[in-house]
Amino acid sequence: MRMGRLIPVAAPLLFGACANPNFGAYFNTYYNIQQLVRRIEKLEREGDTLRLKPKYDSLELKAAYLIKYYPNSKYLPDAIFYLGLAFSRKGEYEKAAEKFREFLTYFPNHPLAERARIELARVYALDPRFRDRVLDALGDVRTNEALYWLAYARHKSGDNEAAARYLSQMRDLKPDDPLYRKYLLLGVDVYLALKDFRKAEEFLERYLALDLKPSERKLAEEKRGDLLMMMGKYDEALKVYTSIDLPPNSEDAGRVAFKVAKIRLVEGDTAGALKELEKVEKSSSEYKWDAMLLIGRLKILQGDYNGAAIMFDRVFKNAPDRWKERAYQIKLILDEWKRLKFLKEPYHIYRRAEILYFYLGKTEAAESLWTYVADSLKDSTYAPKALYALIYINLLRGDTAKALIFKERLRDEYPKSGLYPIVSKLLGI
Repeated sequence: MRMGRLIPVAAPLLFGACANPNFGAYFNTYYNIQQLVRRIEKLEREGDTLRLKPKYDSLELKAAYLIKYYPNSKYLPDAIFYLGLAFSRKGEYEKAAEKFREFLTYFPNHPLAERARIELARVYALDPRFRDRVLDALGDVRTNEALYWLAYARHKSGDNEAAARYLSQMRDLKPDDPLYRKYLLLGVDVYLALKDFRKAEEFLERYLALDLKPSERKLAEEKRGDLLMMMGKYDEALKVYTSIDLPPNSEDAGRVAFKVAKIRLVEGDTAGALKELEKVEKSSSEYKWDAMLLIGRLKILQGDYNGAAIMFDRVFKNAPDRWKERAYQIKLILDEWKRLKFLKEPYHIYRRAEILYFYLGKTEAAESLWTYVADSLKDSTYAPKALYALIYINLLRGDTAKALIFKERLRDEYPKSGLYPIVSKLLGI
């Protein structure tokens, strides 16, 4: 009887709640988003990267669902923010920036607005294309986290003096604050770049004094290796790097292998450097494409032009644009080299010498081909050009006497070429 009396009262409340977009958005989605964000923040504090990725995927789905099905609810701004956050943490920086900009455009006074500015700055700092926008993204926000991303962006852009100034403005960081560890590691990198080894070592020692996880201690050892390498203590740095136990093909393993390769090159151990660079190539490290470009250049120095062409072609076809552009010119040159390799006309041989000298750094091989064109082919077009090239390279190496011999040959053998007056006027010999 009592239940029957309640139905007329409860029914309007129930149906009214269902019609209210805030009610549906909260209980169907937003409550779950809140719980998920708390779990994500906890895992981020713990550094549990393995369990984080599926959580970011879930956050993306839930936020997108709320935006689509409850566009009129009061939780829409939060959903836009958390969708941007999910994109950001997954490395989808353009999508993340779009969402944070959308949030700040339509909800500039929302309680999450300051955090949105910091997250937008983070996205810009991590994406090399947008690092010059970090300051604009932050506006007047100057929290410790904002200053950190300003310092990070300046460091990555090569302006380490500005990075050091921003780091010096960070205040009251506590050892249990996750940002404190990032601050110390960035400080090591910034002061290493400034060659202020005392300051870099100070930051490193402060980091090592913390209660570090095994993965963090390995990173600290890597930084110690960086410090030793920058100080020119290559043997000690090599011992540190090679003592770090890292999973094969991991991002960290690739990064350390790249540093070992640089030391091998300084020592003149090209074979050892190539071995390390091949490890980087197989890894998920951000240095992968740099390693492949360097492998290509080393193969050129070894005379393996086909191997170099294959490597540059792989970079051109698969790498992001900033590496693709660096590979493109050399790829074109090596493709041209392959076409010219077995052709015997004077132009083909002359052009091969140009490629060897100007693009591949093979002075002796180029000189040999230009000498062959000048001495043996006697072509009225390319023989004088070859003599001109021989004058040029001998002047650069300081052998004026030999350059004068080629100058006289140019005058006597090819008086109509028009090159002799140019040589006399421009080179002053």
